[in-house]
Amino acid sequence: MNQRFQNAEIRLVSEQYADNELYHAVSSIGQQLEAELTGFGLCPEECFMEVLELLSAVNNENDFVSDIENTWLRKYNEYKRFNRVENGNANEDEIRKAVGIVFAFAVLAIDSSRHRFYRYTLAEQMMSTITAHKFDGWTATLQTIFSVPLTDGWFDNYIDEEPENGGEMAELAKNIDTLRKQVHGSNIIIQLVNKQYNEGCQQFMGKMEHPKFITPQQNEAER
Repeated sequence: MNQRFQNAEIRLVSEQYADNELYHAVSSIGQQLEAELTGFGLCPEECFMEVLELLSAVNNENDFVSDIENTWLRKYNEYKRFNRVENGNANEDEIRKAVGIVFAFAVLAIDSSRHRFYRYTLAEQMMSTITAHKFDGWTATLQTIFSVPLTDGWFDNYIDEEPENGGEMAELAKNIDTLRKQVHGSNIIIQLVNKQYNEGCQQFMGKMEHPKFITPQQNEAER
């Protein structure tokens, strides 16, 4: 994850993967899990894309098994950097939980495989990595995630279609980047709320530079 998702990016992911079974699995409890991450707030769409990144690594890297711990640490450090940049208040336990949630959904996907290596060997090693970095309430969180149904063989079908999925992800990343450039290049000014005025049935909030009122501006308290 290079940047946190804004509303337009969340909508784009939800539309792009509207028919994806794993996306539905993540989003079915994603709001609940996001609400538990009070400081970090990993939304379902961010979580889903992070899970896809892990699954692509599983499929494309022969040494993924030996690199699981470093993969976990990379995610953990990424999330810590986001938290610092955003002046977030997530503590280390919550950031471990965010990474654990992403890993657990990846295990859910891998566990759907009919191949013994994925379903048992790899899933077990990823679980060992999660428990090595366990967080408060980790057993209840994992039980919630693993209770979500996913069709047997989903991961095998994903592997077969992964080159196409990779193309979709690249196109999605390009679209998200375009959205971000449009937002940063716009003339929209975000202003902080300093005072509140009421004019009849109209309410104006925020710092207003050179406002034009049809009726003279007056503070409600002075009436």
